[in-house]
Amino acid sequence: MRYSLSLVFFLIGFVLQAQPGKVTLGEYCGDDHNSPTRQIEKGLRAINTGDYPNAQVYIGAALRQNESDQHALYLRGELSIRTGKIQIAEASWKRLVQRCPGYKPELLFMIGTLAIEGGRPEEAKRYLEQWLAREDREYAYDKEAEAMLAEINIKQTFFNSPVPYDPKPARNVNTRWDEYLAALTPDGSALYFTRRSQKLNKYDGPAGTLRQVEEFSMAKAMTTAGGFPKLEEGEALEYPFNAQYNEGGPSITADNTFMAFTICERDDRTGEEFCDLYYTTFTYGVWNGIRKFHEGINTDKHWESQPSISPNGDVLYFTSDRPGGFGGLDIYRTYRLPDGEWGAPENLGPTVNTKKNEKSPFIHPDSESLYFASDGHPGMGGYDLFKIKAVRGSAGWDKPQNLGYPINTEKDEIGLMVTMDGQQAYFATNKINAANGWDIYYFDLYETVQPEEVVLVKGQLKTADFVTDDEPKVVLKNSKTGQETTLAINEENGSFTAVVKKEEANDVLLKLEAKKAAFSAAPLRLFPNIGQEVARVEVELLHDELAAGASYTIPHILFETASDRLDAQSELLIAEFSEFLAATPSLRVEIQGHTDNVGDAGANLDLSQRRARRVADTIKSYGIDAVRVSSRGYGESKPVASNETEAGRAQNRRTVFEVKSL
Repeated sequence: MRYSLSLVFFLIGFVLQAQPGKVTLGEYCGDDHNSPTRQIEKGLRAINTGDYPNAQVYIGAALRQNESDQHALYLRGELSIRTGKIQIAEASWKRLVQRCPGYKPELLFMIGTLAIEGGRPEEAKRYLEQWLAREDREYAYDKEAEAMLAEINIKQTFFNSPVPYDPKPARNVNTRWDEYLAALTPDGSALYFTRRSQKLNKYDGPAGTLRQVEEFSMAKAMTTAGGFPKLEEGEALEYPFNAQYNEGGPSITADNTFMAFTICERDDRTGEEFCDLYYTTFTYGVWNGIRKFHEGINTDKHWESQPSISPNGDVLYFTSDRPGGFGGLDIYRTYRLPDGEWGAPENLGPTVNTKKNEKSPFIHPDSESLYFASDGHPGMGGYDLFKIKAVRGSAGWDKPQNLGYPINTEKDEIGLMVTMDGQQAYFATNKINAANGWDIYYFDLYETVQPEEVVLVKGQLKTADFVTDDEPKVVLKNSKTGQETTLAINEENGSFTAVVKKEEANDVLLKLEAKKAAFSAAPLRLFPNIGQEVARVEVELLHDELAAGASYTIPHILFETASDRLDAQSELLIAEFSEFLAATPSLRVEIQGHTDNVGDAGANLDLSQRRARRVADTIKSYGIDAVRVSSRGYGESKPVASNETEAGRAQNRRTVFEVKSL
């Protein structure tokens, strides 16, 4: 059985603290007249002077005279601890406490510690409980003993209730080389990862030698039907990657245009390695130059690494060992400000961070489920994987949830990421197939640790001719909470992307904000999923300028068939239009209703009038002065498309506002 160096240091420290000064013998149980006194005294003196070779000679001689001598067994354990022979120490002290449990009560604590390290929890539990039952124990170590007992009980609970776990290798992308530090794009279209291989230096010629290289790489998905995709083998990324720096551990926004990652550099003078956070943006088909996050996110001579960015690019999580935390490594987050800069990082607090280490954060696209690794929260031992949820409406967190055995083991489990649909998780390890080194695996994530369901929104901002504001904004608004998030607009094609929680989708709309712009907004309307795919919504916004006498369609106002009854999303949209009017007090509009040509023309005219009046009345109910809003129905008299097709008829069934005065 291997014992860690840290355990050796801990036990030496315990011995020195429990018995300050020189080593002393314990209380002999029974008659000690058969104890080899001279050899014991010489062995004790040798230990206290650090003369371990002679101590071994004297203690060995004592045991040859009496192999069960309590003093000799104790001293052999002391000597073995100091010389790193932990197994001999454990065996000696176990024989001793069987004969004399009260010889030195702290031996019960130390044997329990050794049993935990040796993977014998039931044995450890027995010794630690004996320790806590003794009134002559060293009370300063009660917390450690109780913590170890709690860990034993937790482990036993996990062992007795294993969770579903069947990891499968990521085919194609796993090669004979090492693949690790993987990050799937939120939409599942590509996997970014590091591949470590051997290559010839092209400048060395045909006689060149192989050298080990780490290359930041990308594999495209061949399927994106939900869950972990089937991938190509992938290849190293071109400039700006794999040039000057050693990039790794990426995190990407839902629109695939912003990537945060880590770069580590070694100080040639001190040999220390420091890591910082960097980013790049994707425009016009290429990744742009690598830039460093500002001071505050990065610190001098400290470690910032393992970024995880929210899907909409407005929150960045990362790991740091900066001063002022709760332990060694803590998890922090920073919010993007309205001007596009990043605010001061904040520690996630004691619910997440402990006096030990927390790292490898992954914020799921639901923006509230955080997965991370910790060796400070109760678990199986080493680093375990946890899930924690943000408390809605506050900056706090719920209690962390251990992902359970066998996802977590007594070894270190460090990084885990979850697909957008929440059905599967993926990670890199060299433990499943050690012969093949590091590979990427995925598995079905059981329900109780899955994130919230989300909706992927893909949008397009179209721009009319002659608009004067060249910096429009697309804003994602939760009408219930009032929270607004400005989305990034692709400069090349006007596309934008967002991710929202499915349960909140009915309260969310997207709107255009620009100087002199006409109203343009769209609520989210969900349709039934196919299989387990993430729900997807496509929306279109139009950037056009307001002009007196001009008419503008509000395309997402819908009514029940042959009725003027509005659905909930239409009500939401009208409420937003009312805010638009309130922000422009001089604006007067006429709400116009139009129908297709199905049915009687007179009935269609009446229906259009009722629908226009319903919209106008709803606007007035939000406090807009009645003199600013009139209504009129045109029936089927002003089509904008052919009524011969369903698509054309859908275009003709519309609500329009005409600007009467600005």
